[in-house]
Amino acid sequence: MNTPSHCILNLAILDRGEFKGCTWPIFLGSWLPDAAIFIFYGWAKAIGLPDSVIWNDTYYAPVWQSIFAIGNSIPLALMGLGVFLWLRRPSWVALFASALLHHLEDLPLHHDDAHQHFWPLSNYRFVSPVSYWDPAQFGRYGALAELTLTLVASLVLWRRVRSRWARACLIIVNVLYLGGYWQFYW
Repeated sequence: MNTPSHCILNLAILDRGEFKGCTWPIFLGSWLPDAAIFIFYGWAKAIGLPDSVIWNDTYYAPVWQSIFAIGNSIPLALMGLGVFLWLRRPSWVALFASALLHHLEDLPLHHDDAHQHFWPLSNYRFVSPVSYWDPAQFGRYGALAELTLTLVASLVLWRRVRSRWARACLIIVNVLYLGGYWQFYW
């Protein structure tokens, strides 16, 4: 899934009940698993690699896959969740719950780019038959499912948020997703 989708879905799911008011930890937890990928991309662009080399070759280098495994580890997210549940720190619990939810959202939509979600216990990758982006792996349908979930979650959030800034962000993300889906798949 795309990182902004994780953010919108996680806020719609988690920012209520016991976690109401933990908006920033949920937001950070939804982005944290992809942080190394953003750093990787910035580094690759800074040294002048073209996008085709970045995403087709360098991304799959074992050293980078090992780094990405840390942020995408379900066992590490569960460990953080357990520690902060025990310490009764709701903001930290919300952050790790959001990271865990990010991992669970990724599982059904990553094919060739599947993460090592069970690191350090295993290097196993769950290779889904559906991709969130690759048309050769039902990406049109994976992207449509992501888009639909993001739109529904955005409607849920729209009713909760009062900030013009937050509502503007929801509009911008959804317009970009709709436009991107239209351009890429149609």
